[in-house]
Amino acid sequence: MRRLILSFLLCLGISSMNVMAQVDYEDEIQPIFNASCTSCHGGQSGVTLTSYSATMNSVGDQYDKKIVIPGEPNNSPLVDKIEPNPQFGSRMPQGGALSDEQISLIRQWIAEGANEVPTSNEVIAELPEGFELKGNYPNPFNPSTNIRFQVPEAVTYQLKIYTAHGALVEEIAGNASAGETSVPVSFRNQPSGIYFYQLVAITANERYLLGSEKMTLVK
Repeated sequence: MRRLILSFLLCLGISSMNVMAQVDYEDEIQPIFNASCTSCHGGQSGVTLTSYSATMNSVGDQYDKKIVIPGEPNNSPLVDKIEPNPQFGSRMPQGGALSDEQISLIRQWIAEGANEVPTSNEVIAELPEGFELKGNYPNPFNPSTNIRFQVPEAVTYQLKIYTAHGALVEEIAGNASAGETSVPVSFRNQPSGIYFYQLVAITANERYLLGSEKMTLVK
């Protein structure tokens, strides 16, 4: 079944390689900042986005923490400010919102650990002992389910969920300790139907494709 689901994703162009190719900060992230952000955040005060070190050391005063939290895009003030309805103040950049593709790229970069230089682009499908995708429960579900996986060591994980037509509907990133982890997913605002999800675990040295599975939302 997993092989059939992975083949389905590959037919849609959602291969583990092109979905998970690691982001290069200098080539892909800094140019976004240079074009849209550094005119206001170039070192005059507060947040500075003119270089990797400046970005990583910048603190959002309203949030009282650094603007980039490696491995946690949903907890990073930088992401909050470039997406609609930020927690504090107005959406950035002031000259016009970034594109969905640019925002997704920044989110992916942070989810991968916010590295300056990519560590590896290879996603390994052959899993060592102790790595396992255990599926989701309940399935079918309405409107919430839990996607479960097992890892033998602490990892960063990346979960992507697609419609049956291959459209990305949700991306979740986080950290997991050794043992079993359950990731809650709520599709309260999604229509009934079949969805596919793909989960990658990232260790200090490797990126493992834990697998791809099908789940069904019934309302």
